[in-house]
Amino acid sequence: MFKGLSNLLIVAGGVGVAGSVLWWHTFYSEVARFLGATGALPTECIYTMGGPCGMVAGVANAVGASAYDPKLFWGSVAALLIGTITRLLPDGSNRLDYQTKDPRKDPRL
Repeated sequence: MFKGLSNLLIVAGGVGVAGSVLWWHTFYSEVARFLGATGALPTECIYTMGGPCGMVAGVANAVGASAYDPKLFWGSVAALLIGTITRLLPDGSNRLDYQTKDPRKDPRL
């Protein structure tokens, strides 16, 4: 059961990270185009909302645009990590369960 859930978390986390990077790129490309800016997009805005990232998002929200929010990124990273960790943990299916043994077949009797 945990393997299926961990696989689901891994896939959902990966899709979420990819979606958040796409949302970040789309939003900040439009901001750069609107401002006439050239150069690289602010990569720190993928994972933080402090400083200029927060200011740009605040202005975008004030004018009615859907500003990028790194909560999706961090939630997706968390899902990906939890899924990966639970996938790597043993599930106990290879463990011997001594309580279900037939006591009549125990050689110590």
